[in-house]
Amino acid sequence: MNYQLGKDVEEPAKPPSIFVFGPNGFQHPVPIAKLAGKSYRGRIHIGQLQGLFRIRPLEESHAFPEVGYYRQEQELLDYGSNQFLLRSISDFTGGRFNPAPKQVFDTAGRSEASTIRLWPGLLGLAIALNLVELLMRKGRAVVDSFRSK
Repeated sequence: MNYQLGKDVEEPAKPPSIFVFGPNGFQHPVPIAKLAGKSYRGRIHIGQLQGLFRIRPLEESHAFPEVGYYRQEQELLDYGSNQFLLRSISDFTGGRFNPAPKQVFDTAGRSEASTIRLWPGLLGLAIALNLVELLMRKGRAVVDSFRSK
């Protein structure tokens, strides 16, 4: 990992202690070396581990923020998707297998009629509940202000 400090970030006297946390309890310190002015590099060997790795300093730092690295599982890289299974599922459910971009939103003449319009009732309920809440909070004060006049 490379760290390039920004113009407005003050360079620390020495780089902070940085650790890597990963799957299966992987925890390891990362040695940080200064390359040039405001440029640092850290390297670590993770072997065959796969999954999400968190790389973070021991103490919070604006110069060295926490970053994540995801190493994808090898089986996802080797095999890809099961074309036969996907085609079988689309045939069974009446869907489309690997549609062209024009077909993605094409309904093929299928639609479902809907006559229930809920928004006017829900809007009215929301306004009524707002008024009730307002009266509960301010009602006593409004009544008392009219009585005092």
